[in-house]
Amino acid sequence: MNGDDLTKEELLSRFLQLEKRVEELEQQNQQKDETIEQLQEQLDRKNERIEELEAHLRKYENPHTPPSKRRSGTDESPTSHDDDDDVRTDGGTPGRKEGHDPEWRSPSDPDKEVDVTCDCCPECGEHFDESVGICPRLVEEIPDPQPPEVTQYNRHRYECHSCGTETVASHPDCPDEGQFGVNVIAQAALSRYDHRLPYRKIADRFEQLHGLELSGASAWHATERAARAGRCEYEQIRHQIKQADVVHVDETGIKRDGEQAWLWTFRTDEHTLYAVRESRGSDVPAEVLGEDFAGTVVCDGWTAYPAFSTHLQRCWAHLLREAEDVAQTHTEGAQIHQVLKQIYVGLQTWLETDPTIRARAQMHRAVQSKLESLTEGSETDGPVATLRTKIAGGLGHWLTFVGEPAVSPTNNAAENALREPVVLRKLIGTLRNDRGMFVHETLLSLLATWSQQGRNPYDELKRVARDNEMIPRVHAVPAVESSG
Repeated sequence: MNGDDLTKEELLSRFLQLEKRVEELEQQNQQKDETIEQLQEQLDRKNERIEELEAHLRKYENPHTPPSKRRSGTDESPTSHDDDDDVRTDGGTPGRKEGHDPEWRSPSDPDKEVDVTCDCCPECGEHFDESVGICPRLVEEIPDPQPPEVTQYNRHRYECHSCGTETVASHPDCPDEGQFGVNVIAQAALSRYDHRLPYRKIADRFEQLHGLELSGASAWHATERAARAGRCEYEQIRHQIKQADVVHVDETGIKRDGEQAWLWTFRTDEHTLYAVRESRGSDVPAEVLGEDFAGTVVCDGWTAYPAFSTHLQRCWAHLLREAEDVAQTHTEGAQIHQVLKQIYVGLQTWLETDPTIRARAQMHRAVQSKLESLTEGSETDGPVATLRTKIAGGLGHWLTFVGEPAVSPTNNAAENALREPVVLRKLIGTLRNDRGMFVHETLLSLLATWSQQGRNPYDELKRVARDNEMIPRVHAVPAVESSG
């Protein structure tokens, strides 16, 4: 049947059917368009979430992250255990490393001996005649916590008949201010900066163990007094570091009343000093080390360091990590990373032979030339170009360790010094004011230095609280003494 055979009514009916079908198809298309828009919105949201997660992941997995802080690339630990609680999630294995000698705890000599006897058999009741042997067991116990001892010091006043000066007698166990003794001051400071306890928990600990009632604010004041008593030794540490031939320097972020500030560390073989400042510029090392500092600064690539000194050793650990990161996605980067790794390992092996000064100078020139060749490339942007620029920017400072045996090629010492403050930063959140910054940098410096020197921090804190004069509270600010 063709169109000519249809009547007018049939044509109209066919037209109406087609028109209805068109409307149905248009509605279907509209529904599909709406579905596509909804799916596109979901896709956009997921892409945004992926970008957020990747940005967050880059904080933990980037070339500036030390290997010890990187997350494992495997889903499971290389060792399997029946107890899931024992499985490591960082890719490591529990226990000592293969090839390392075990460490055994040395038994202590007993202070007393107790004979433990039995009169009869617990199974049948038969009485024993005599012991047939001894099964010794050494038990180490601590004494019960002691309640606080309250002492009233009747400090006598004297007046000099010659000059009229009035003197109040002092006692080493009687602090210059406050009602807490040296043990309370030392334990409060140690609990905060070594055991990482909040001040309210420090107060709870004193009450639970010793029956000493004090508030979190009182625990803070005791800690602050320890810092004011130890500030003179903080300055002694800074003086020793200023005289050092080599100083490792690094910095990390910290909050001061919610605003960005910086925790700097200055480390030598025997001393560590921290400084909390609102600046991340070259004025901080100039303040701490002095503008006339003549030693070598081991550091990363932050611009504050070449602005402070020209005698630097740039960190090879940072350089190799960044090169390795570029090598994973770029062939040219892989070649550069391979050459850098060969240079670093080769120099480390060669330096173990204790070469002469002349040989060191010759090696320095040869390796410098090889590093310069790595800066030449056709790339104008991208990760490879950035890596070449980084190498070029430090050409005068990558090989300082070749000519100076006391200089390390990496800044691991300073990075390690920042690990404990970083953990503490997560617990503290923010420092409230200048006094908080003062206490933070002072006690961190004292504890880190004493640890380096193998000294007992509790004994040292008691000594500081007992023997040192507290500086006035008005001087408790995060600033070093002027050289004048």
